[in-house]
Amino acid sequence: MVSYGERMKVAVIGAGLTGLTAAYNLKDYANVKVYEANEVGGLLASFCPNYCIEKFYHHCFKWDKELILLLKDLNLLSKLFWKTVKVGFAVNGKIYSLSNIIEIIKYPYLTLKEKAKLAFFTLKSKKRKDYEKYDEVYAIDGLKIEVGDSLLEKFFLPLLNAKFGENAQKISYAWLLARVSIRSNRNLKGEKIGYLRGGFKQLIDKLSEDLEIVEEFAEIKKFGKWQVNGEDFDAVVYTAPLDNLNFLQIRKIKYQSTVCALLALKRSLSDVYWVNSIGTPFGAIIEHTNFAPLKDYGEHLVYLVTYCSQQSEIFRMSENRIRDIFMNSLRKFGICEKDLNWIRIFKAKYSGPVYEVGFAKNITPYKISDGFYIAGMTSKPNYPERSMNGSIKAGREVAEVLLKDYQLIIK
Repeated sequence: MVSYGERMKVAVIGAGLTGLTAAYNLKDYANVKVYEANEVGGLLASFCPNYCIEKFYHHCFKWDKELILLLKDLNLLSKLFWKTVKVGFAVNGKIYSLSNIIEIIKYPYLTLKEKAKLAFFTLKSKKRKDYEKYDEVYAIDGLKIEVGDSLLEKFFLPLLNAKFGENAQKISYAWLLARVSIRSNRNLKGEKIGYLRGGFKQLIDKLSEDLEIVEEFAEIKKFGKWQVNGEDFDAVVYTAPLDNLNFLQIRKIKYQSTVCALLALKRSLSDVYWVNSIGTPFGAIIEHTNFAPLKDYGEHLVYLVTYCSQQSEIFRMSENRIRDIFMNSLRKFGICEKDLNWIRIFKAKYSGPVYEVGFAKNITPYKISDGFYIAGMTSKPNYPERSMNGSIKAGREVAEVLLKDYQLIIK
């Protein structure tokens, strides 16, 4: 226990959204040092040519209360805006908006009966609050019962394959039901989502203010007190991937990786924001400037995203090779080299857990042992779907647990 009159020392490992939020909530009560082995911001890091744009697509939802409260606390709430965007499917090089009932009826790749089943399933999922009881059920099996083989093969299986690749058959029904519910917040024109005008880099910068951030790998040891890179700390808050914690008895988590191409184009690809793409090397096309104002950037910004494993061929490819494959595939959508201003390839080794059957057993408690805490992708707020809101909540909650343990706050 920290002696009376002393200010405790806390090491926070990882300067992503969870780590920075934890440090932000701890800094008034303790001396905090944040360690980051890669880039401050983590998955929310930005690329800044003459403006800033997230390396990996981001948006938020109306019910993201933790994010909204944090933006308010940081005087950023006035920059948050909401817009109804279109969503759709791409098949054989053609993009179909599926944002309203008329467009869905006209979609040629599902029968009327299948569309009715899909609508009923979506409405039913939206009302469900008992996702967790389906944690031990395979999504494939649950869908066969709910919607039948035909709709599973034509609609859901391509989505699962695009999101989880070789792990698609192992995903839990709990994740899928939650995902359908979250992505069903639509009106007659489409889906309403939010974004921070000017980019979420502003959130990372605000959270980082007055924090000591050391950009180096953190080697953690226990010699009486916890040590990080040879320096003593009273407590450690670990928010990085669990793969690096070999000295603790924690269940192994399977992570998925991401390859994301960010393109600046001279012209728009379509008027749809989010496109699930079938038969392409990328599973999703997200046209950011069909959401955020084009005038903020002066060029059309598009993400091409594929989810994979660290061992997959595409993740191990060179950036130039990925560029060539993605650009070649874009030709079927009418986009060629002359339409391109620039392209950047970003890779994330740990972009999220694979939500396999039984994943609920892998949720990590905040307190692991005396003085050692874990928060992040495997925390309760990020189940059954990872989000900025869940990451912020995990950061705030782990800080509260630590402060209560050391009797620095009483609630």
